[in-house]
Amino acid sequence: MALTWASLRSGARLGLAASWVKSLVALVNRPLAKRRFRRAVSGAHQLRLHVGAATSRLPGWINTDAYWRASLYLDATRPWPVVPGSVSYVYGDNVIEHLTLPEGRRMLECAFRSLCRGGRIRLATPDVERMARIYLGEPAAADQLLAWHRSAGREAAHPVDLLRIYFTHWGHEAGYLYDFASLSQELRRAGFANVTRCGTGESADPVLRNLEARTDAEASIQLIVEAERSG
Repeated sequence: MALTWASLRSGARLGLAASWVKSLVALVNRPLAKRRFRRAVSGAHQLRLHVGAATSRLPGWINTDAYWRASLYLDATRPWPVVPGSVSYVYGDNVIEHLTLPEGRRMLECAFRSLCRGGRIRLATPDVERMARIYLGEPAAADQLLAWHRSAGREAAHPVDLLRIYFTHWGHEAGYLYDFASLSQELRRAGFANVTRCGTGESADPVLRNLEARTDAEASIQLIVEAERSG
């Protein structure tokens, strides 16, 4: 028992140390990353903004994030420091589900204000309706997803684990999950028009093709939506 408690205390100390290091790095990095972002967009037009990029780097895009060591800092839920109408494309891959509904609405409003007329937004996010259909009546798809989760080290013994993982992993419990109907309504609420659903990597616009990199299992539960600022 003593060894167990010692291990727990050691793990807690390591966790606190890691948290402290991240906080310190964020304190130093954030002002620099904000300035780098402002320089990247200063005087530019027809921008392509990739929000919530984490470590993903899309060529030709301004890859932003709000995490502790982001190179180009952009909090997508606050007014974006860009000239209104200077952005042609906005892309967010598995970002909006980490935001609450009010935060997600603010992100969509910021994107709308930043886009030029005819500018487009593309969002990829988990699909609640698709997951429900798989759980309720698609055993082959359920088995494929369970195997994918197990290969990633997640406990996935029964189909119910698909729902448990879906709603409690990756920070989803702190955000808001969507189906096509709800995300379409939120996009229209922000002012967007011509909302369309796309397949993974597919788009009528060549700029928006082949942006997602997914396994077949993961792609099967993704909701990918595009919309346009028409006015």
